[in-house]
Amino acid sequence: MSDALLDDTNQFLVSHIKSTNDLEIAKLKSLLEAQKAEQKELDAKLNKIAHASKKALIDSEENLNTQQKALQQLLGNLEETKQHVEKYEADHSTPTTSQHELLIHLKQLEEKLKRVDNARNYIKTLLVACELSSQALDYVETDPGKAIKPYEQLVKFERYISNQPMANEQYSELCDYLKKRQTQLWEELNAVLIKSFKSALGALSWPTPIKPPYGPQIKEKLEKFESTFRHLIILQQSSAKGQQVSELSPVSIMLEDLSLRFKYHFETSKPTNRLDKPEWYLTHVRNTITTHIPFLMTTVQPILDSMKDYFPERVFVKDLFIHGLLQDVFRKLHKSMPQAIQQPNILSHTIHQILEFDKSLSEEFAYDDTTVSNFVLGNPIWFNTWFQAEKTFSQARYDEIMMDGQVFEIDSQDTNNNAVKKTKSAIRLMHLLESITATYSLVPHLAHKLKFFIEIQLDLLSQYHKRLSSAVDSFEALSLIRSVPAPGALPDSVTGVMTANETHGTLAALHRLYRWWTSAKAMSEMLRDWDDDEFFIDLNFEIKQDTECMRRMLKELQDRNTMLSYARLMESGSSDSLFADALTAYNQIAERIEKVFVKIAVKEWTNNARAYSRKDWWHLSTDNGAATTEMSDEIYAPLQDFRMTFTYLNKILPEPDFLIVYRKTLKEIEDWYLRNIITRQLPMAGVDQLETDLKLGLWKIGQKWVQKPENLMKKLKESIIQLKNQ
Repeated sequence: MSDALLDDTNQFLVSHIKSTNDLEIAKLKSLLEAQKAEQKELDAKLNKIAHASKKALIDSEENLNTQQKALQQLLGNLEETKQHVEKYEADHSTPTTSQHELLIHLKQLEEKLKRVDNARNYIKTLLVACELSSQALDYVETDPGKAIKPYEQLVKFERYISNQPMANEQYSELCDYLKKRQTQLWEELNAVLIKSFKSALGALSWPTPIKPPYGPQIKEKLEKFESTFRHLIILQQSSAKGQQVSELSPVSIMLEDLSLRFKYHFETSKPTNRLDKPEWYLTHVRNTITTHIPFLMTTVQPILDSMKDYFPERVFVKDLFIHGLLQDVFRKLHKSMPQAIQQPNILSHTIHQILEFDKSLSEEFAYDDTTVSNFVLGNPIWFNTWFQAEKTFSQARYDEIMMDGQVFEIDSQDTNNNAVKKTKSAIRLMHLLESITATYSLVPHLAHKLKFFIEIQLDLLSQYHKRLSSAVDSFEALSLIRSVPAPGALPDSVTGVMTANETHGTLAALHRLYRWWTSAKAMSEMLRDWDDDEFFIDLNFEIKQDTECMRRMLKELQDRNTMLSYARLMESGSSDSLFADALTAYNQIAERIEKVFVKIAVKEWTNNARAYSRKDWWHLSTDNGAATTEMSDEIYAPLQDFRMTFTYLNKILPEPDFLIVYRKTLKEIEDWYLRNIITRQLPMAGVDQLETDLKLGLWKIGQKWVQKPENLMKKLKESIIQLKNQ
């Protein structure tokens, strides 16, 4: 049994058997008889309908066959008549025969009949056009709704006539007349309907905001408003030919008073018309939208939705209203921008306000049509002027940051508990870069965004990287080649390298390096955060979607900046972020400085342990063989400086980075031991002393930072074990 039959059966039982009394035999029999009678009646109706349908089908088929035979006979007669005419013409083609003259006369009569028929159709067309125009004009004052119907018929009639093939060019004048008559009638109807619509707006005190819910005193006025609104839409769309709607006549009329108010406040000599206050007229427009949007969405939009047959697609009055208001802003900017581009501060402020304005339209009103920023930034002169102003300002701010005498000092106001402390220059540069992002993040065009990103942001990152790199270069050239400290180095304002005035030697050098290191680390952290920033993720996605545009632009710009790899960025399937190259560059600077930390510590150890490496280990064999419990005198000096160096590094470096430097340093010192001590064929007493020096010295000091520092010097440890076992 099918599911449908089960459902019907279940429904039948539920509707007829509602209690145990309904299960009595008598009631069940009566119910069965009633169902049988109903089924018999339905079967009879079905048979009757089937018989009638069969008879109608047979009659239709017979009628069709009859008409087909008649049509075939007519076609045969037509072909036969045509052949007779052609034969008659051929038989009587001699010019002197009376039959030939008869044929000529008949052809002339045929031509005259055609001209008469065309003239009759011509006159009939004129009469129809005049009749429709008269009907429309008769009702235009009293009943505009009735007047529009004849106009719609005239539009359709004109299109029909225009689409007919004309045998003579003289009939093109008829089409021109119909179009002219239609235009004239449209103007007369439009003038009356506009007057009625303005009267309805006046009754509603427009442009005073009208907010729902509406009281009973205003409902009658709204009905008139809706009626006149509809009439104007029908009049406009009757001759629109299915074109996309860019504006509606009644909405344009509603905007007239609002546009006049805008002109009064912002395009005259009023105090509100100020070049340096674009936010005033932008706020005015946004407030105007806010105050009128309830009326538009609750009253006007339903009218348009009910007239969907007149539009090729759904029309949103909100977008048309905003688009109309923006025409005032476009006009205002067209006049004010030539003055604004002469003053960079005002230009920057104006475009910033425009971008924020467009953002508010998108977020508050879901408006994504023609925007003000597209209007302004689409002008190459205006955009390039603004871009150069922003670039010049950013470069000036960067230069100001780097000219500060305390450029690489740790910022005392940095209350962040992160392990990596920030220098003043790093913090100020981060703020500058973030402000640049805020400046262009709302720019609509991808090419414009990339100009800011590559030519300003990445350029500043590159300049800062070069500053750090050159400082390390100078340090290595002037300090590591000589001893530490290195007197006579260049001043801090030039390279930031240690000078003769610094008397703290190694610690001063380490502190200087640390400031560069933490600056690079801070920038790396910022870039990693930006990798996960939604804006830069979207920007990277846009680049990969518009590869052809980017191929041209990045090809032009990438050679100017080492912070961006054009080739890798454009690789298909590449998952690299926009900051992959910049992040690598700053990480390399930090790693390079860590290597310098190691070099300084090892160089200091090597210098201080020179006496220890020259120690006479065989002299120890003359002792009594007692267990060695004290370190060699010569090892105290290098250990003291080693402890001081790494205590300081442990204080300033995050633990993971400190341990990297510490392990690498122990590896270098291990190599030093293997080269300078182990290779000297020490006596047993010397081996014991060496083991004591390490256990009580280097390895004991290291227990402050790692659990078993001796495991970091396994080769040395194993070498000592082997010497002791010999």
